[in-house]
Amino acid sequence: MKTVLKIIGIGIIALIVIAVVFIMTFEPEKLSDYGEFDKLRSQMLGLLQEHNAAERPITKEFATFSLDLAFPFNKLFGCNLLGIPLKAYSNDTLATATISQFEIPAGSDYYRDFTLNIRPRYGVKAPILHIDFMKPAPGTSGLCIMDFFNVDKENIPYETFFGSDIDTIKKALAMVEKYQRVEGRGEITKYLDPFKSPYRFELTEPKAENDAEREAYYHTVAEAIRMILPVYMKKAHSAEVDPTYAARHKEKSKELILGIYQNDFAVNMGKKIFKDSFKKYWRDGFWNVDFELPEKEE
Repeated sequence: MKTVLKIIGIGIIALIVIAVVFIMTFEPEKLSDYGEFDKLRSQMLGLLQEHNAAERPITKEFATFSLDLAFPFNKLFGCNLLGIPLKAYSNDTLATATISQFEIPAGSDYYRDFTLNIRPRYGVKAPILHIDFMKPAPGTSGLCIMDFFNVDKENIPYETFFGSDIDTIKKALAMVEKYQRVEGRGEITKYLDPFKSPYRFELTEPKAENDAEREAYYHTVAEAIRMILPVYMKKAHSAEVDPTYAARHKEKSKELILGIYQNDFAVNMGKKIFKDSFKKYWRDGFWNVDFELPEKEE
């Protein structure tokens, strides 16, 4: 009996050693986006210039922003120094158009995602455009989430906002139909259901045996987004502006933003990674709002 217990004990110790070695030496695979993240960033910056959007001061504060990562986040991201450059712009129509990316490691020009968040000013009857185009990470598949979050569908109908250009949005949606997630679709974002649009991308990167399938996915999804961006920017800048609606617009927007802050998985992880810097990054940089962000009650 003692011999058996000794063998079991040695086996457990060996498994622990193997697990520790694996964890300490593990590095996530660096995957190509085939140049599409750079192209999307350049397109968006060009559109902002066309619409006379000026760089917000917070851009300079976060231009070289980085975080020293401790375990387990340094293993999750595959680096000890994570770069999070943020570019934020605004004009008379847009409260913020913010591009944020995770650079692994800082200064490498290797990005794990392309994230764009555009919030119109209060009183501009336009939905919020949110895009999060992500590469696979440990434990998660590659995803692309794109939606026109509508905080007040009664007063900001999609048909009125897009007009005849809604055909372009539908064409882009059709292009990515085969990548739309079916299993588990929307499960972790049910709290956002009141704000989601009929034109939502919730795409899953194919688990491809060959690189050609991955490349086709990135090119197709990026092309669909490239069709959407100029339409949204044009429509947002020609949308009805109603100063008397601004107060209601702000309160409805607050419901969405606080809901995301208190319920979103990525936000909750961001709080742990950014720590004291998170509220400034997220509230002032990503959303550009002036209301407080209370912690979720346990």
